[in-house]
Amino acid sequence: MSGKPAARQGDMTQYGGSIVQGSAGVRIGAPTGVACSVCPGGVTSGHPVNPLLGAKVLPGETDIALPGPLPFILSRTYSSYRTKTPAPVGSLGPGWKMPADIRLQLRDNTLILSDNGGRSLYFEHLFPGEDGYSRSESLWL
Repeated sequence: MSGKPAARQGDMTQYGGSIVQGSAGVRIGAPTGVACSVCPGGVTSGHPVNPLLGAKVLPGETDIALPGPLPFILSRTYSSYRTKTPAPVGSLGPGWKMPADIRLQLRDNTLILSDNGGRSLYFEHLFPGEDGYSRSESLWL
């Protein structure tokens, strides 16, 4: 990179924080090795705050892992950014997300499937025994 330092999303910083926002491509720093985020007047960050979102982001943690033919794993992540958006509130409260946080709601003759990624998929009302298909998600309900 012409002697300049480079970093991409997922790399770790010198102080233990990871780069969680931005392009998966390469970011080029200054020839002196100082990235613009620590230049005078620039944005600085401390673990675990994401300076682009202004949000506290905790990486995923596994609380319980039981081995077996069908292992049981309970893990969770947190982002204060998810408390300010119209994302569904998970079973642990605002900002928390678990892989099992999936819910189906009925509102005004519309079925809404909210997945653990914060997406909401809308289906027309279904009667008992009927099924619905989402072409965009290749998902049957």
